[in-house]
Amino acid sequence: MEMEYRDPSKRGRWIVIIGIVLAVAAGGAAFFLINQAQQKAGQGTLQTVAVVVAARPIPARKPVEVEDLLVRDIPIDETNAEAIAVRKPEDLVGRVLAVTVFQGQMLTTNMLASTTSGGQFSILEPGETVGPDSEAWRAVAMTVPDERAVGGLIVTGMTVDVFLSAQVNVPADLQAEGTYYTDKATKITYQNMLILAKTGTAYIVKTTLAQAEEITHLVATGNAQFSIVMRPEADVRFADASKLGETTNLIIERYGLPVPVNFPEGNGPIQTAAPTPTPSIPAVATTPPSGAPSGSPAASTAP
Repeated sequence: MEMEYRDPSKRGRWIVIIGIVLAVAAGGAAFFLINQAQQKAGQGTLQTVAVVVAARPIPARKPVEVEDLLVRDIPIDETNAEAIAVRKPEDLVGRVLAVTVFQGQMLTTNMLASTTSGGQFSILEPGETVGPDSEAWRAVAMTVPDERAVGGLIVTGMTVDVFLSAQVNVPADLQAEGTYYTDKATKITYQNMLILAKTGTAYIVKTTLAQAEEITHLVATGNAQFSIVMRPEADVRFADASKLGETTNLIIERYGLPVPVNFPEGNGPIQTAAPTPTPSIPAVATTPPSGAPSGSPAASTAP
């Protein structure tokens, strides 16, 4: 039986060719993978820029101090590329932020409460605009000594309630009836009022136009005293002021304070004590003078 002859050299050539093709394909794949890895690594190296960040938490509406700021290199990515970062600390010192900034947070120009350089506060909230139907907000000052402002602990950015104490003058004919009398009355007049700025005992508060007019008039009359009380930040409720208001007689009635009476009573002669029948006898010394024997009478000094 005749067998078919196969040349082994041809088979070896095919194996070599297939090996070369596989080697080229492996090299190409390795080059592609390495190139992709290098591109990704290049993309991972983000550009950095020196910006101003908060060295410590900065409360809203508090003037920024030098110690509040530091400069740090941060990477620029899609989360902050659009923000206009502050590059120099001196551009922020003395300015007021509209929002609270946390430690390490980058500071941007849209965080400023004041819209102009050197402005210490902004009446409008961040993003608040003025339209035909918007409230006419104003800033007005009232002077409140520390003893009527929680010991002077009220600071910029707090929301407070304001009490008004004014003297109510009752005409003489009504006083003669015995019911009313002239005295001071106190009542809460403004609630949840924002402190925009503070200078000593002068408080700049955010008010409506009508409230600013009232406060200006009361300050001009000199017949009013303002007191500021602190309220919790989370409490934004408005109390029913129609049920509030104090006078001295109301406090006397509510707490049962004793009513002072005249002593001695009027409409008669003053009762005086009867005189003593004899003058008071002076006390006699019982201790013997120095040098006298014990038990012997003291020497008389009379001539």
